[in-house]
Amino acid sequence: MKRKRSRVLVYLGLMAVIILMPLVPGMSSAVTTGKRSEKDTQNVVKEATYSENTADIVALGMESRKITNIYDGLAVGISEDYLEVYSQPTQESDVAGRLFTDNIAEVVEQGPVWTRIISGELEGYVNTAYLCFGEEAQVIGGDMTATVMSDRAFVYETPANVGLICTLDNGAELQAVGRCGDYMIVSTENGDGYVIEADMSLNYNLAFGKTSEQIAEEEAAAAEAARRAEEAKAAKIAAAMQEVDISYNPVMSVSDQEVWMLACVIDWESAWECYEGKLAVANVVLNRVRSSRYPGSIASVIYARSQFSGVSDGAGGPSAAFQARLNAGPRNQECLMAAMDALSGTNNVGEYTAFRPSYSVALETLSSFTIIGNHVFY
Repeated sequence: MKRKRSRVLVYLGLMAVIILMPLVPGMSSAVTTGKRSEKDTQNVVKEATYSENTADIVALGMESRKITNIYDGLAVGISEDYLEVYSQPTQESDVAGRLFTDNIAEVVEQGPVWTRIISGELEGYVNTAYLCFGEEAQVIGGDMTATVMSDRAFVYETPANVGLICTLDNGAELQAVGRCGDYMIVSTENGDGYVIEADMSLNYNLAFGKTSEQIAEEEAAAAEAARRAEEAKAAKIAAAMQEVDISYNPVMSVSDQEVWMLACVIDWESAWECYEGKLAVANVVLNRVRSSRYPGSIASVIYARSQFSGVSDGAGGPSAAFQARLNAGPRNQECLMAAMDALSGTNNVGEYTAFRPSYSVALETLSSFTIIGNHVFY
């Protein structure tokens, strides 16, 4: 009975083993799969971390290679005349120089009130409100070119020396269209490309500001040039007056410059009239100088507003056209002779103080007049 029971138990044990055996590989497989998943998951995490790090590096690299306008970092003065440039960001500091209208400058530091600039040899602080920057500055300055300063420069398709577009020799000029990190973007026949900026020199279309020393030197040079010009002009006038075949004995105190001025207005009004007509014009001017109704000098009479057509600039000086006549002198010697003759007391129009072309005067309206050449004097 015991043996039979034992045999039954053995059979039951075998059957349990047989039943459970298909499940063992499955359990083993499940354990193995679980381990692989954990390992793969770790790999995925590591790969993701690597990708993120790479993206950060690439992003930082692209940031350093951001394309900017060729005028970025530049400013242009937009005051009506000039901006004082101070040594410090305060008007109480020394004046370093002046940034004139449309002068260009490199921006060292831009602030809401003061901007530190470098413009040629001038460096200092200017009022930010009177500057325009970047693209606004480009509207004034326009396109810029760049010149190759090295022995040779290479233009690439990318800012990483990849894809050579062309090679440039020293002195070559191209249009500069932007910047990218250490590279300048230039326009070539084969499209835009990147060249190392250190190999190039940017050509500004606008002038630089001037230091106080430069301004003083220029003003001194201009004054010296003006002095020499006046000396040369005086010598020219004196020589011309010496050549006039007339006994010159002025009845009023005038300078050689005023004699010249009188001769030039005679030329202006009657260059091709007869000598008597030239002399009459000279006397009209001198009669006005003597009259209390007009200014008391030859210059003030000649430059009075709306008196001698086209002679005055309206502000008591010569117009550009009449200044050119003063520089060149009268076109014939009779004009100078008539001026000197009238100043010596020869008068052929009495006290008349006006004249007009004869075709424009209604003679019946005049109580007294005389006609000389093509002019009516009254």
